[in-house]
Amino acid sequence: MAASRRDKFTRGWWFILPGLILMAAIVGTPLFMGFRYSLHDVFLYSFHTQNFVGLENYRRAFADPLYVNSLRITAIFTIGCVIISVGMGILIAFLLNARQVKFRAMWMALFLIPFVMTPVVGGIAWRFFIWQQEVGVLNQVLTFFGGPAPYWLLDRETALWATIITNSWHLIPLATLVFYAALTTIPDELHEAGRVDGAGPFQSLWYIVLPMLRPHILFVSIIIITSAFREFDMIWALTGGGPGRSTTVLSIFAYNRGIANQDMGMANTIAFTMFIIMAVVAWLYITLYRKTLGDKA
Repeated sequence: MAASRRDKFTRGWWFILPGLILMAAIVGTPLFMGFRYSLHDVFLYSFHTQNFVGLENYRRAFADPLYVNSLRITAIFTIGCVIISVGMGILIAFLLNARQVKFRAMWMALFLIPFVMTPVVGGIAWRFFIWQQEVGVLNQVLTFFGGPAPYWLLDRETALWATIITNSWHLIPLATLVFYAALTTIPDELHEAGRVDGAGPFQSLWYIVLPMLRPHILFVSIIIITSAFREFDMIWALTGGGPGRSTTVLSIFAYNRGIANQDMGMANTIAFTMFIIMAVVAWLYITLYRKTLGDKA
């Protein structure tokens, strides 16, 4: 019996082995090459000249105030996107799941439009139709009520928050879709019991829905964290990393080092530190996610 089970297990590994090899080649090769270049002085137009410097690039990176500033901006950008996307995703999914909602399929389709739109197109659309100082919708509304018309993307105080809101708009549909699917699995008896006890809609959301959504919140959070942490397209389309360096996240900082400064060694160093940070964060989230599932079981 044990031998038969072992044979089935071994046979299963043979079936998935080609896929594992292909994945290891696709993921592992650029990862290895990136780490290798991070240990060398490599310049964009002279890849044949590579001087081994060991961990010197990492020392230079961590000692560089611009790198530290980009890391701080990336952390603020990522945390802001997670808070807004998860919060709005739960709220929209809760409202869509209400019995009184009509044309639910139509609303779901409309809410998914930002997610299927490419980040560059979304960034350009928000740049010219929402944040633009003279003809943007936001400033048109503000000036209609007698308010100011700020330069949202040209002001160091507001540019980062504008990029956070825009990127969150792109990610909210993903969170909404996952949370809506999770809400449909919550038994109606729990909501009925809450209504009998006098719970209103938002009390039901806080005391019934949120505890049941805890594993899904962790799952959506790690997806949004990995997306926001490496975001490039949306921010580049909105601000190009400016004004100054107020929206220069690590991905844009690596691009500037590798393309503008032609220092591919430092660019790969920055990229590999991003990989290490995200690997640690993902490991922590997966551990917490498994613990949450264990507690729920």
